[in-house]
Amino acid sequence: MTIFTRTLAILLAALLWSGAARADLDDIRRAAEAGDTAAQLELGILFQYGFNYKDNEIPALTWYMLSANQGNAKAVKLRDALKAKMSEKEVQEAMEQVAQYKPSGKPVAAPATAAPVSAPAAEAPVDFSPPPTPEEKPAEVEPLPVPPVVQ
Repeated sequence: MTIFTRTLAILLAALLWSGAARADLDDIRRAAEAGDTAAQLELGILFQYGFNYKDNEIPALTWYMLSANQGNAKAVKLRDALKAKMSEKEVQEAMEQVAQYKPSGKPVAAPATAAPVSAPAAEAPVDFSPPPTPEEKPAEVEPLPVPPVVQ
C-alpha cells in the first residue's frame, strides 16, 4: 500500500465516522441503488479504498460493474484493474450480484434541460449532382530517393 493510499484511507475513515459523512454515505448508497452511475462508481471506490478491507472487493467490483454497464468509462478502468487482482470465484460472485440487481427507489432526477428550441422551417430539397470528372490524369509524382544507410 502506498503512502498516498494509506493516507487517503485514513482520511476517508475519519470522515465516515462523522455524522455528516454518514448522511452523505447514505445519500450515495440510495442514489447508487436507484441506478445513478456516478453514485455507483463512488460507492465502488469507497468499498475498494475507503473501508480498506479485503472482503469489500466483491461489493466494490459489483458497483464498478453496474456503473460500467451504463457506460461510465472510469468505472470500466477500475473494474478491469480490480478484476485482474481477484480470483475467478470472487469475480463470479460479483457478477451474480450484478445479475440480481434491481434499481430501488426513485431514479435520481436528471438535470433540467433548456426549453426546446423550435425547428427551423422546412426548406425545399436541394438537388445534388455528382462531382465533375477530371479530364486529365493527375501528374505522377516520383518518390524521393532513400539515402544509403550509414554503418
